[in-house]
Amino acid sequence: MKKIVEVKSKIKFKSIQRELYKLNKMYLKSQDKVAYYYEDMHHDTVFSFNENICFYSASAIKILVCLYLYEQASKKKIDLKEELLIQQEDIKIGSGVLKDKPVNQKYSIKQLVEYTLVESDNTAYIKLVNYVTKEKLIEYGKSLGADHALEGKDLFGITNCHDMIIYWKELYRFANEDELGKELKGFLNHPSYKIVEIFGDNYYRKYGSFDIAYHECGFVEEENPFYLFIMTQKGKLKDRDKFVRKTAKKLYKIHKMLISALNDENEQKISK
Repeated sequence: MKKIVEVKSKIKFKSIQRELYKLNKMYLKSQDKVAYYYEDMHHDTVFSFNENICFYSASAIKILVCLYLYEQASKKKIDLKEELLIQQEDIKIGSGVLKDKPVNQKYSIKQLVEYTLVESDNTAYIKLVNYVTKEKLIEYGKSLGADHALEGKDLFGITNCHDMIIYWKELYRFANEDELGKELKGFLNHPSYKIVEIFGDNYYRKYGSFDIAYHECGFVEEENPFYLFIMTQKGKLKDRDKFVRKTAKKLYKIHKMLISALNDENEQKISK
């Protein structure tokens, strides 16, 4: 646990602490590398476990190039309508739909961003990274405050919760200040593959899955919005799905307990 706003009610504070203890105990018992990060946007409250431990990024890092391109478009430095040619040598295995489409077709940058985020398309992602260049993306990530932007030999690299919260806070800011930001945010609302289902249409997310790396990153936009990042390196699909979903459920329970406690205190202040 990193930080918690003051909850004066001792009973409710102890209840929150008890639930955090159970969650952290579950993480401590895990024999795999695991991490989580929760931050309530309105009350500057953070709960985290292994926030600075690095994982293979997998597809979770795809948010970075898409954010960069849309911000550049907002500054009129690129045109999202510009078309890029997908040739046979551009086709990448793994997730996505472009590998099953005819080659030698042109797609706009906007289309490739949508494929990258909605379908987690590897062909679209790598085409966009090569268009921008890895060097520029590393520079961009570091300018935001990230420590490990695309660090590694491939175009995915390593990351951690610390860096992910930086990217997603920038995306959230951009989405609330710019029309193109709103469009980008929309691509994150209905991905073709979903891990966590409990937040409904209020959830904006990007998963990452490759070999043992399995992550869920994003934010829930409700009356009291919050960021949620769960990063794991677990071998069995069944185990990792269950672990990520259980973590999300526990953090949501803690979130609601915290908001309830703070709302009760505010009502007491008003009544006085």
